[in-house]
Amino acid sequence: MKKLFCIILCLVLCFSLSACGEKDKDKSSNAADLEYYARIGRIPEVDYVLGTDVDKITAELNKRLEEENKKHQEDPNHTHDHDEDEFFFEVFEGEKNVLLDNGYISYYYTKANKDKGVSYIVNYDTAYGFPLGTVISEIKAAYPDFEFIEQPLDANNAFFADYIMDGTVLSTPFDGNVISFVFQNNELFATAIFNDNWSK
Repeated sequence: MKKLFCIILCLVLCFSLSACGEKDKDKSSNAADLEYYARIGRIPEVDYVLGTDVDKITAELNKRLEEENKKHQEDPNHTHDHDEDEFFFEVFEGEKNVLLDNGYISYYYTKANKDKGVSYIVNYDTAYGFPLGTVISEIKAAYPDFEFIEQPLDANNAFFADYIMDGTVLSTPFDGNVISFVFQNNELFATAIFNDNWSK
C-alpha cells in the first residue's frame, strides 16, 4: 500500500512540474532571444545586419527598386488592385553620415567608417516580436534578467527621433552592440541596434 501511495505521489509531482515547465516555456517563447540577436548585430525582422557592406545593400535595394518600378509602370493594361505597400529606397548623404532609407527600415553608416559597414539600423515596425504600441513594462517583463537603461529621448540616444515629444529610450548593451527601444507616450515607436563604429 505504501509503495502504491509513493508511486501515485511521484506521478502527481511529475505532472505538476511538467505543467510548470510548459507554462514557463510559453512565457519565454513570446520574446526573441535578445542577447543572441544583439551579439550578432541583428533585428530578426530586418534583412541586413550590423557590419553589412553598404555598397552591397545599396546595389541590392536599387536593383529591387528598379524591378518594382518596372512592374508598376503606368500602362493601359496594368491594374493596381494589389494592396501591398509600394517598395521604397533612397540614399541621403549628410556631412558625416549616410542614410539608406528603405521605408520603415533605415540603415546608417559613418562616412569615415564606411569600410566597416552599416553601424546603425532603425526599424519602425515590429521588432524582436514586439509590435508597435507595446508599452515599456511589457518589454521589461519579457526580459526580467536584463538591466535596461531608461532615459528621456534626446539627440544622443535616438537622434533619428529627437523631434518626438514625451519620448523614452530603453536600451541594453551587449559586447559593443546596443539595442534601443524607442517609445512615444509609453508606446513602442521604433527599435534600433548600433555598434561602436557609429558616430554622429
